[in-house]
Amino acid sequence: MERRTFIAMLGAAGVSVGLGGPLGPLAPAAYAAGPAGATDAAPGRAPHQPYMHGYDAASILSWSPDSDRWAKYFRSRVPLATRIAPFAATQADPRLKTAAKVMNLSYDYDNSFFTAYKYNDVFSRRLLRFWQYTDLYGSWHGMPVAGSPVDEPVHGLINLPNPAYTDAAHRNGVKSLGCWFWPRTGAFADYLDQRADGSFPVADKLIEMAGYFGFDGYFINQEAETPAAEAAKLMEMLTYLRAQAPEGFHVQWYDTIMVNGKLDYQNQLNDKNAPWIQHDGTPVNNSLFANYWMPDAAQVETSRTTAEKLGLDPYEVVYHGTENEKYGYNPPYDTRLVFPEGGEARTSWALFGTHFAWDRYPDRENPDAQGAVFQRERRYWSGPNEDPTHTGRTEYVPWPYEDDGKPRDADNHLKWDGVAHYIAERSTIGSFPFVTRFNTGHGRAFFLAGKHASSREWNNASIQDTLPTWQFWTRSGGAGDPLAVDYDYAKAYDGGSSLKISGTLGPDNPTTVRLFKTALRPMGGETVSVTYTTGRAGRASGLEIGLVLQDTPDTFAWLPVGATKGPDWNTAAIALDRFAGRTIAAIGLRVSDAQQGPYAVNIGELALLATRDGGLRAQRPDRPEGFTVDASYVAGTSAEVFLSWRFARSGIWYYDIRRELPDGEHEAVGRVCDEVYYVKSLARTGTEPASVLQLTAVAPDGSRSAPATVLLPWE
Repeated sequence: MERRTFIAMLGAAGVSVGLGGPLGPLAPAAYAAGPAGATDAAPGRAPHQPYMHGYDAASILSWSPDSDRWAKYFRSRVPLATRIAPFAATQADPRLKTAAKVMNLSYDYDNSFFTAYKYNDVFSRRLLRFWQYTDLYGSWHGMPVAGSPVDEPVHGLINLPNPAYTDAAHRNGVKSLGCWFWPRTGAFADYLDQRADGSFPVADKLIEMAGYFGFDGYFINQEAETPAAEAAKLMEMLTYLRAQAPEGFHVQWYDTIMVNGKLDYQNQLNDKNAPWIQHDGTPVNNSLFANYWMPDAAQVETSRTTAEKLGLDPYEVVYHGTENEKYGYNPPYDTRLVFPEGGEARTSWALFGTHFAWDRYPDRENPDAQGAVFQRERRYWSGPNEDPTHTGRTEYVPWPYEDDGKPRDADNHLKWDGVAHYIAERSTIGSFPFVTRFNTGHGRAFFLAGKHASSREWNNASIQDTLPTWQFWTRSGGAGDPLAVDYDYAKAYDGGSSLKISGTLGPDNPTTVRLFKTALRPMGGETVSVTYTTGRAGRASGLEIGLVLQDTPDTFAWLPVGATKGPDWNTAAIALDRFAGRTIAAIGLRVSDAQQGPYAVNIGELALLATRDGGLRAQRPDRPEGFTVDASYVAGTSAEVFLSWRFARSGIWYYDIRRELPDGEHEAVGRVCDEVYYVKSLARTGTEPASVLQLTAVAPDGSRSAPATVLLPWE
């Protein structure tokens, strides 16, 4: 939906809207599916399904995990990963500097505004697959407070980031921020109460909530005129928040009100709004998201010099904004003002509305049309050519009109260079083990150990694997074109997808696919393994694993996989002893064939492990303890089920929940890195009196514990 249309709808609904920058996280009452009676009737929601909600002053001040009905189901438990040091030689563009950072202010799965789920039973949902270009992720949407009626929803000042997105962000070294938006219903002064000792109860609760739910700070959008006295008190409260927050906590201020409370977008960091970053030498907020109206480079230079005058790093404190939510690939203000061609970035970069790649595609709800959505996403992040080594705009056409004044599809006329044109890719792969199954976090089925284990659609960003650093960097070793690379949702080894390399292969186009940027130093005993299927049992797989060593970054060391032993999934493990003491800086694959013909290989798993036994540790994870059915709600032949267990604080990648079937097979029920799980719909098998559920702990190297079991009675 175009923003101006959306604004008109909001106005018709009597909702106040700030027009200067990001549209506040609001929606008309007609869309409401809010908590209490509202969400109970939300389309697609099961009667007892946990949902997220917003928080106003009263609910913040009284908040506790015990009083917040569904709080324990919306925690992120994945720790923030450390990113490896930059290494220009393996970058898609070795010329790019790495100082500039990126803030991605975007909604999560589908921006229902009024409800959000950590995981659900629909495939056609937005899953961000390009975390390698982001440093801060901000959750942009709003939600009614708990108990808000559907006809008159009351929105909270605060909405939490979806914990599934926080899990995925953390796995990729990205901080996840909650969202603060004002104006809302009620008096702003209610948030500014101060104790006699100078502390602020709301600030203390915001820190406590972030700690419990597992996210890393807040994006502050005070997008309304604010009385001068309240603006001064707000600055005092944010200063307190900054001082009391734990190390690494990040608060980003959106370029809105002045110190006197007047709403006045500056579109830069300057002397007027700098006090919101540092006031009289005291830190207030960590950074500024500058509004998008950026007519020339002078404003960017003012931002840079203002930061430097304050003794601050411009890349840490200034994020100049680009609006994609409204303009798609063709924003009116040129990104090159921040990133001058042939020069260094002047500040960091803020992106608003990267969700447009999914949201603005007309057929986005159609499972069979998701390939086009994925292509749009690659064009945004990797550039119009969908190749991070070949970025840059294709042609300039003023959006949304051409010279004849007739509307055109803006997506076909890109003045968008791709995020990879300006931002060097990042990676967290710096230690053994590293395992990926190329699971993007949603699927049309679920697979376990190469077997079809569930036919249900699903989405769960929480269990998204670390995905390829480059999507996609391919090269042909001859005169022919390289093969195509994409995710395959019809065939997977574990999860919902695999990586597929396919096309016509022959002597003139052996194809190299660069996959992951790494900093792995084997010392002896490590292995690299690949699990794959070509369907060509008894024939050469045509597959090789390639390693780029830091001391020889211009060449691959190729490790042949050998013959394909069976028609289904095959695993080949290769010792890395010959590389002991050297650093592996990148990993890729190569396919080749001496005879011309159709070729396809699905990569189900790539694993770099610290043992030679194919990845199984000498000590498996302990069997989970305390596996319990907390509640079940049976309706005919299906049930909603709430499960819990004791969470292992370390050594766990995730937990798998399966159901034992009468024929001895297992059905995938769920996967999560947490101590609770909600099953939306478990179908009864025949007339069984009870279902046997299993819980298995899985370690970071993929080794599995013995299962814990519990009975779910149907009678």
